[in-house]
Amino acid sequence: MKRRHQTGFGKLTISILTIMVATVCSVRGQNQNDYKVYDAVIRHMFRDGITQFDMNAKIDKIVIRDRTFSEYSSHVEKENWPQVKIRLRSLTDETVGGYAAARIKENEFKMKLDIPFKYILLTNKQLDMVFPDRNYDGLTAYWSEFYRLYPGSGGYNSFSKVGYDKSGRFALVYFVNRCGSHCGTGTYVLVEKSEGGWVVKETAMMWIS
Repeated sequence: MKRRHQTGFGKLTISILTIMVATVCSVRGQNQNDYKVYDAVIRHMFRDGITQFDMNAKIDKIVIRDRTFSEYSSHVEKENWPQVKIRLRSLTDETVGGYAAARIKENEFKMKLDIPFKYILLTNKQLDMVFPDRNYDGLTAYWSEFYRLYPGSGGYNSFSKVGYDKSGRFALVYFVNRCGSHCGTGTYVLVEKSEGGWVVKETAMMWIS
């Protein structure tokens, strides 16, 4: 039986299909690289077990929403990128484009973090039990109940999906912490891939309440 040789065209077709499959998988859900980026963000934002984004609160555990979110900092569907770039000087249009495409489809956040802290994933149903009208800046009683259930947490945290530049060297994440009635922050985090892994290069707090 003769063995069929793979032509250059055949090899090209296989390569294209491989790229397409990888792209689809990346769009559909979180991948291992995404969680390494999240690890870097969390290690930076909660360095030494202290929040680095507000009043330096000591935490015993981290509470994270179990789904990513697609909000921007300035508006639900539109971002003021020129303003963001003033604060993130290394942020490029290419990385912004990768983030804008990635953020659209929200995905499940799983227990795949490698961080030196205890952490809990919180479902929307669990949040609704504490904040029945989704008024996270509302009644102090809501937050009293939250901290009764999750003491030492410093509030709860949400993450966007990760957006990358084409080279895969830079990644952008939007991180939001809500800690009480009129207490919270929204921060863009630019992360860079180095020989030792992912490290936070710059952060830009876009709002605080």
